[in-house]
Amino acid sequence: MPQDELTNRRPGAIEEFTRRNIESILRMERERQGKQPLAARIASAIAGVCSRGTTLLLHAGFFAAWILLNSTALAFDPYPFTFLTLLVSLEAIFLSFFIMVVQNNSSQMNERRHHLDLQINLLNEREMTVMLRLLGKIADRLEISDDDQREVRKFAHNTDPHAVLEQIVTAEDVVAPRT
Repeated sequence: MPQDELTNRRPGAIEEFTRRNIESILRMERERQGKQPLAARIASAIAGVCSRGTTLLLHAGFFAAWILLNSTALAFDPYPFTFLTLLVSLEAIFLSFFIMVVQNNSSQMNERRHHLDLQINLLNEREMTVMLRLLGKIADRLEISDDDQREVRKFAHNTDPHAVLEQIVTAEDVVAPRT
């Protein structure tokens, strides 16, 4: 963003900036989805259709009709509805496969988002450290007391992600020890 746009921010500039970012991310995700193998796209489409309430209602209607029809003289699959059980079992096998494919793809996308978020956070932390160091130098030039600068100086160093992760692991072990 150009400097004049930062200093002369007009109403809605933040909304425009975030809208462009959201559209960019959505475009990247659509492109990634378009590059998925055909089988993964089909599995995703099937899982999407099967997760709708109308599909549940259609199944309930189909099962009710099957049971009613096979409780009459026209029964081709009498009680205990062995053929219906076979069909439902096969459907469950295929649906579980489709759902696992979709969950795997979703997990991979979430992992990419987490990596992106981590990289942006690390970059942001680095930028903030640089700004705090500059702020400290400005404060020194303006002869602002050390007491007033104490907190700024505490944060004017690079954060070690490994040390922070170690603190998280240690805290997790204290709060909820592994068994």
